[in-house]
Amino acid sequence: MNKELTKHYITLRALVGYLGEKSQCNWWDTNFLSPIGLQYLAINFPRSSFVAGVTSVSEAARRLHDSRIGKGGVYHLFRLPLAIEENIHSHLMGMDSSSIVSVIQNKDEALARLLQLAGSTIDAPEGPVQIGRDKQIQRKNSIAVLAQHYLDGFSNGKQVLPYFNAI
Repeated sequence: MNKELTKHYITLRALVGYLGEKSQCNWWDTNFLSPIGLQYLAINFPRSSFVAGVTSVSEAARRLHDSRIGKGGVYHLFRLPLAIEENIHSHLMGMDSSSIVSVIQNKDEALARLLQLAGSTIDAPEGPVQIGRDKQIQRKNSIAVLAQHYLDGFSNGKQVLPYFNAI
């Protein structure tokens, strides 16, 4: 997967992770990516607090998605094919996170950035929704489709869980 698409997946994970946290939309019971959460993480992870925050919130989000969608034959934003996960982790470890951290300071800014990634809005169904096949994960438009679903969910108070079918 190319670097640009990898960075978009990291940005989308951080935005959705932040917006799903307890202080924003309360989809999962964490506050790792809040400004205070990142300050606490910096105590133990001074050079990688953002990486620790994204990794931790991704685990909470993965658990929720897996419990609602399942693990077999499906992929979602927080459980992608192994090669893509490794690529995301490697890129995350070495990237400058300041542009993403500046956007996750408050809910409105994060939603505005999510809208930029989405490009347009949709009326997504609540709950798990198949948005394509696993072959589409590495296409640039997959970022927009995922962002559109999450944006609708966060904006309208419904839990939307888009996934790709691998079967």
